[in-house]
Amino acid sequence: MKRAFASFLVGTAVFGICFQFTVLGFLLSSVAGATAMVLLNSLLKAVASSRRAAAARETTEKKSADEVVKDGMEKLRLISNAARMIRSNEIAGEIRDICRVGVDIFDYIKKHPDRMGRVKQFTNYYLDATKKIVEQYAELSLKQNPAAEVTKTLVKIEGMLASIRHTFDRQLDTLMEDRLLDLNAELAVLKNTMKMEG
Repeated sequence: MKRAFASFLVGTAVFGICFQFTVLGFLLSSVAGATAMVLLNSLLKAVASSRRAAAARETTEKKSADEVVKDGMEKLRLISNAARMIRSNEIAGEIRDICRVGVDIFDYIKKHPDRMGRVKQFTNYYLDATKKIVEQYAELSLKQNPAAEVTKTLVKIEGMLASIRHTFDRQLDTLMEDRLLDLNAELAVLKNTMKMEG
């Protein structure tokens, strides 16, 4: 309704201007007014359509990010629960530290859903692999008098925990990179502005 009214007003204005201030006459001024009305209506329609599409994309992105965060936090909860079954406080502590970094990653994604594309490999592979490894470690570590092969596997997993933590840290750093670049650019602009003002 508003779009049609705005188009009508602009078309009428164009007709009035053309009829009053040019030699176009009534017929050509009417054509110019009608053309302006149609063009403005089309333009306003395209802008409204673009806004709706952007809002739909944002809603989908946000919903998708919320789902990824919910799923990821559930996996971190399961990893943390598996860590509680581990007798070694040192190993359980390393796993809880990994979970804390995971929580930081998902907190960041929740606040910045547009960054979700940067964590696809993390959410689709690293998190699932970590969950599987920790759950199997917890199960194997509960065995009384484990076989040599089980002990060897446990030691191997313990050696991998630092690498897993490093991967989680690197993923969080990757998410933060652009924000740090933006912040550094803002600091540089501020510094230059202060220098110019003396």
